[in-house]
Amino acid sequence: MDNPVFKSIYARVCMGAGLAALSGVRAFLPVAFLALYSRLEFFSAPVLSGTPFAFLEKTWVIILLFALAAMEITTDKIPGWASLHRQILRPIRIALGGLVFAVAMAPDGWIPMVICAVAGFGIAFLAEHAVHSMRPGVQAGSAQVERAPFVLLSLYADALVLVGTLLFVLVPLIGALFACFMFLFVYRLRQRRKRKHKGLRILKG
Repeated sequence: MDNPVFKSIYARVCMGAGLAALSGVRAFLPVAFLALYSRLEFFSAPVLSGTPFAFLEKTWVIILLFALAAMEITTDKIPGWASLHRQILRPIRIALGGLVFAVAMAPDGWIPMVICAVAGFGIAFLAEHAVHSMRPGVQAGSAQVERAPFVLLSLYADALVLVGTLLFVLVPLIGALFACFMFLFVYRLRQRRKRKHKGLRILKG
């Protein structure tokens, strides 16, 4: 893609913000696809040659990332593992959110990489919190009842990340809009919970 708009620092910021948000949903898929798209020099994907992240374009690294992504997707659909699954993957998702944003900014030097890595941690944290808040609770002894909606939401998350990783590379601005949506969603969620707790305190009083 020779259009300078798609290769600008602004496009990479938008794309990186969106990919960081997706990392809060699925840890390994966004960085795996970004590594693949970078190797193919696909649309606005950053060129990683000569950057600290050039190793991500190696074949074995890409295969490893996709293998880890497949494991994450599979285990995410087992309701009985939900609590353990989140405990293990939550810090990984947040860390890779920072990583994928830094990778997107790799052609622009260390300062943008560091700044965007920190921002990526926060974006991935909010996205992970938002997704977790939408998942149905899995109670002991009720796994069979909850399995259908649990798996369905997991499939929706898979589709969101698969489509999003491609879309954000094709149209980077959408990545920034998606990250902003996550911020607004978490804000509304917190406000709703505050009103709910306030109402409960009034009733108890």
